[in-house]
Amino acid sequence: MRVNIYLAMVSKLHIGGTITTPGWEVLNINPGPHVDHVCDASDLSLFNDNVFSIIYASHILEHLDFVNQITAALREWNRVLQPGGKVYISVPDLDVLSKLFLDKNLTADERFQIMQMMFGSHIDDHDYHLVGLNEEFLRGYLEYTGFINIEKVGVFGLFEDTSTMLFNGVLISLNIV
Repeated sequence: MRVNIYLAMVSKLHIGGTITTPGWEVLNINPGPHVDHVCDASDLSLFNDNVFSIIYASHILEHLDFVNQITAALREWNRVLQPGGKVYISVPDLDVLSKLFLDKNLTADERFQIMQMMFGSHIDDHDYHLVGLNEEFLRGYLEYTGFINIEKVGVFGLFEDTSTMLFNGVLISLNIV
């Protein structure tokens, strides 16, 4: 059954969020005290079409497989996004992480931290990265699923999360609007 309460209001969806923020609905695969909707990011069938003005997802897409799940998720996000709405997507930038990993001046612990950024920390069943994304790959997925006016940005300034994460002073995230 789809949620119809959004028809009369403009809303924002924070996919992967864990905290309450005024004006935002929180969707996460794991239940939590501040999670409004528990479901997989690639199946938003509980929502009607065109209900969200903004969708925000930081470090979510890399948890989905690159064969079917990423395109399914992006199609769903596009479906529930209002015409003219915006999606804010942040992923670990594989290009940046690869360069950092190859730095011979790093300690084994630092290199291990970068490896976790690439492949996930494995702290639960969902903290595994199934794909590495860079601007070329993410842009391709977005265009393929109908997104337009795609722009790389430095930081969003919406939430303090992995989208602003630095390693040795280097932003490790690719942030796309």
